[in-house]
Amino acid sequence: MAYWRRFLVAAIGALSLVGSGTVSAAAHEGGTLIEFDSMTGITGDALVGKLNDRNILGGGVAWAIASGSGEVDRKGHVSVTVTGLVLAPTGLNPIGTFEAVVSCLTPGGVVNKMTAGFPATVPGGSSTINATVDLPHPCKSPEVFVGASPRGTFVWFAVSNAEDDD
Repeated sequence: MAYWRRFLVAAIGALSLVGSGTVSAAAHEGGTLIEFDSMTGITGDALVGKLNDRNILGGGVAWAIASGSGEVDRKGHVSVTVTGLVLAPTGLNPIGTFEAVVSCLTPGGVVNKMTAGFPATVPGGSSTINATVDLPHPCKSPEVFVGASPRGTFVWFAVSNAEDDD
């Protein structure tokens, strides 16, 4: 009887370990890739026709943003909300459509995935982007850029801040 009791306790312990390992692996495959509650508008050297370290062109003029937040999950669902994304010199947004780019570092280099365009208020600069992109695997050090493609090439106006950069 004592033998069976020890066997049962050992079997339950082993199954618990296997089960928790499966949950950890599943959690790693799903879940949030990046979450942010602030964004920074483009300024300074990043402005006119320059590629940043993620190979994305700057928006040409300084942009300011009242608030920006969002998240990207590991399956590529992108959800971004911006409020007051406007030209810094005028305080107005002249663009009717905003897009988001999720930028990932991969073993092969930078990979940028862009959403479709979503309506933006003119002149207020508010928009909600809700889309899915085909992310590379792995997607390390993700950043989210919001901008537009007014001449067929995406240019960025604001970028996500890392949680510790708020």
